[in-house]
Amino acid sequence: MTIRTQIHELEVGSVGIVVGYDRAYGGFIGKLIKMGLKPETKFIVLCTTCEEGAVEILLAERIIKLSKSEANALCVEEIEES
Repeated sequence: MTIRTQIHELEVGSVGIVVGYDRAYGGFIGKLIKMGLKPETKFIVLCTTCEEGAVEILLAERIIKLSKSEANALCVEEIEES
């Protein structure tokens, strides 16, 4: 398991898990939790090269597009799926 601090560091197709929040200001944590991105939530990275630094992930059978600020507020780890 490789500890990462930024979701942008993960490759497309990587499986990750939310481990916490960093640089989360103003209601970002509440907004991320409402999206379903709470600690121990698994996701798959779909796109890290979206416009303006946005990131697309697959979470619980739905696609979520995170703004650059939202993506930067997440602390994640890459997990190896066997």
